[in-house]
Amino acid sequence: MARRWIALVVGVALSVAAAPAYAAGADALTPTWANVNICNASQLGVRAQLAGDGSSERMQVRFTAEWLGPDGWVPLAGQPISPWVDAGSAVFTWNQAGWNFDLAIPATGTTYQLRAVAEMKLGSGRSASYTTGTCSVAG
Repeated sequence: MARRWIALVVGVALSVAAAPAYAAGADALTPTWANVNICNASQLGVRAQLAGDGSSERMQVRFTAEWLGPDGWVPLAGQPISPWVDAGSAVFTWNQAGWNFDLAIPATGTTYQLRAVAEMKLGSGRSASYTTGTCSVAG
């Protein structure tokens, strides 16, 4: 009976000891990304997944909506930058957060390419920047 208890205690101790190592390696196991999930003439919706690192810090993301102009990618007119959006604690393997931008695409028959850039605070002083894929909106 004593051997079972010792085996149980050793098993629990090893599991607890391995947990921080798993959380610290979360970047390798859980991808960080950003993508467009709504794209129409009235809204651009963007979402990001942030990989936690096991720390108790808060993760945050801020999005900048852009369109492809004649000279390259430029921020949309109006309010192209979201506030910092809370994505939860970095203690978790991953969390997601998103933002919707209201659009007023002029009805000119022109097609516009849109995307967003996500600036991320991942915890423990880590940061990242990801660019979403593009989408097309006709005015």
